[in-house]
Amino acid sequence: MLVLAGLSLSSPSFAGGPGTSGAPFLQLGYGARPLGLGEAYVAVANDVAALHYNPAGLAHPAFVDPVQKPAPYELMLTHAVLVQGVQMTQAGFVRRPFGLSLTHLSLGGIEQRTTETAEPEGKFGASSLSLGGSYGRKIGPVGLGATVKFIRETIGPSAASTLALDLGALYRFEKKPVSVGFGVANLGKGIKYIDQTAPLPTTVRLGVAYGMTKEFPHTLSLQLDFPRDSSAVIRFGGEYLGFGPLALRAGYRTFAGDQRTAATGKALGSTASGLSEFYGMFLGAGVRTKLGNLDYALVPYGELGTAHRLSFSMKFGPAEAVK
Repeated sequence: MLVLAGLSLSSPSFAGGPGTSGAPFLQLGYGARPLGLGEAYVAVANDVAALHYNPAGLAHPAFVDPVQKPAPYELMLTHAVLVQGVQMTQAGFVRRPFGLSLTHLSLGGIEQRTTETAEPEGKFGASSLSLGGSYGRKIGPVGLGATVKFIRETIGPSAASTLALDLGALYRFEKKPVSVGFGVANLGKGIKYIDQTAPLPTTVRLGVAYGMTKEFPHTLSLQLDFPRDSSAVIRFGGEYLGFGPLALRAGYRTFAGDQRTAATGKALGSTASGLSEFYGMFLGAGVRTKLGNLDYALVPYGELGTAHRLSFSMKFGPAEAVK
């Protein structure tokens, strides 16, 4: 899973060093829209992606998009082309206040060597899986939510599994287009590989968002992350819906200066070029139609390459069944 450790350069856990947490695929985000917002999403959480970032979003009504009619069921399908042959597929289904989520990541063609030989003795694959069930409930004006996840990782013939818990809270002001969100992701005892247990990448998130109303459908979001194994990270995100069915998004997250130097390859004397210079930025766009939304996000990973993520989401079912 060295490739996943490298991909985590774009997540806050890297400051503790690659491999400091198990199940690093849990840090690769969920869906294209949140990635386009720099994952500053704990206070947004108004669609299927709430299953990953803040299950308390299930306790609140979904955002009423002027392009789509309200519907009781929400579905999202995502495919990500990361770097070095890593593929990730995600799916989510919501019938508020319940939700189900799936993340599956696969990597093949890893060369196997049991001795110090020049030629590999064969190849093997690796995969990661997360299955989650979520529930949200309002207590007074505050939405609360939880997700229970089954996590399994395989590397060649070896496998490890564990359970994890996400918790969240979300408050939306009635007379102001402001939301405040709080979440704790990946609580658990860790995941055991043979005779060693690696802690999960637990992260505490606190954020505030402005917008998401009929009067101001755009979104501005600010978030502070406290990862288990690194210093705090600040995230910014913005979404503009003023071009009819077209949505434009951008985000940014902070990191230590030496982390950026390592990710762009400057620590080894190379000069970053092209998209690698935009390490730490997130860009996205989407098209909203009556049939569903098609969203895209681009995430530069420095010298590792650039990741692409594509999501399709839709709402369906009788409008009168919406609670």
